Amino acid sequence: MPRHNSPHYGSPSDRTPSAPEPRSAIGSHPDFRSIRGAHRTFGVVALSVSVGGFLLFVLLSSFLPDVLNQPLFGHVTLGLAVGVGQFAVMAVTAWRYTVHMDRRIDPAADRLRAQLHRDEAQRARVPQQQRRFGAW
Repeated sequence: MPRHNSPHYGSPSDRTPSAPEPRSAIGSHPDFRSIRGAHRTFGVVALSVSVGGFLLFVLLSSFLPDVLNQPLFGHVTLGLAVGVGQFAVMAVTAWRYTVHMDRRIDPAADRLRAQLHRDEAQRARVPQQQRRFGAW
């Protein structure tokens, strides 16, 4: 049987309006927008380079196997070199991701986290002041 005195039951008009949650204001914060934009931009570029390189290798091996069978030196063919090069592409992508996070994302996230902690501390002090001086 539902408890009717709970704020989770009843129509939305029966509920008392509450203050917006502090995390809902994060979406409009400039640091949050810069994090999202930088993360999205890097993601598109990294995905394009990584998947594009792999797809190129697969397409070349499927449609132009004679090109990839060209010997470079000894028993090493162009196909083998390009295949091993895929590991290099993934390693460079992972390295660039960590550099990108260190330079662009982490500083903005740290500033945003510090702002959230300051806001939380300020909200925690308000009820203490109201108890001390009485409700307004």
